[in-house]
Amino acid sequence: MRKLLLAASVVASLGALSAADVAGAQPYYPPPHHHYHHYYHDYHRNCAYERHRSGAIGAVAGAVGGGIIGGAITHGRAGGTLLGAGAGALTGNALARHSVRC
Repeated sequence: MRKLLLAASVVASLGALSAADVAGAQPYYPPPHHHYHHYYHDYHRNCAYERHRSGAIGAVAGAVGGGIIGGAITHGRAGGTLLGAGAGALTGNALARHSVRC
């Protein structure tokens, strides 16, 4: 029962981490027309960076959470822990990348 509560708390904390990204949104102010070309390229470069950064953070958080859940389900066996960490990393990366609004 204690392991189930631990796994549920990890899953809930991962949901709170993804909601924190959305809460930190910045307002959009369009640039003057003559700076549009430079702004457009900088904007997309920054967007790609933010998606990559967010995906990396999500992958690490997902791997930790998945490893804990996989270890709890398989009673500490290494195979279950590694499988859970891998699945958690993939899921965390995908969720975090798609939470960035550019």
